[in-house]
Amino acid sequence: MHPPDYPTDEEITDGVRIVSYSVNQDGEFELVPGTGWKPMNVANRQAWIEIEKNIIESRKKIQAGRVSCLHYYMTANQMDIALLARYTGQSRWRVRMHFIPLFFKWLRPKSLEKYAELFQVSKEDLKSCKLKAPVYDHGQQGTTAP
Repeated sequence: MHPPDYPTDEEITDGVRIVSYSVNQDGEFELVPGTGWKPMNVANRQAWIEIEKNIIESRKKIQAGRVSCLHYYMTANQMDIALLARYTGQSRWRVRMHFIPLFFKWLRPKSLEKYAELFQVSKEDLKSCKLKAPVYDHGQQGTTAP
């Protein structure tokens, strides 16, 4: 099924099948189902390690009172300020202001609702800074405290 030079690695995809292109014996490209090409999976694993480091740093900043919990949710869901602003229909400077704990504390209900809906958490969890697993996590890590 796979050419000998197409080693697979199920670790990153958790066994989920993906489709890639490979050259067949006639020299033509064809779709090859599999679980991933080993170099691609190594690169993905390294990227996830960096993402986890950024999430840990965000939690530390929250604990130190330097940023609001929005920073964690933005980081954990692999967003930047510009993307977060676009998703919530707000300006980037307003989103930046919401990262400041003092301003976040006085956040308007409409803005709080936008963030809660986007990150699939309750408004109460946002207000109390209860950190939940990222949307992509599908509950694998559960709820985490700052």
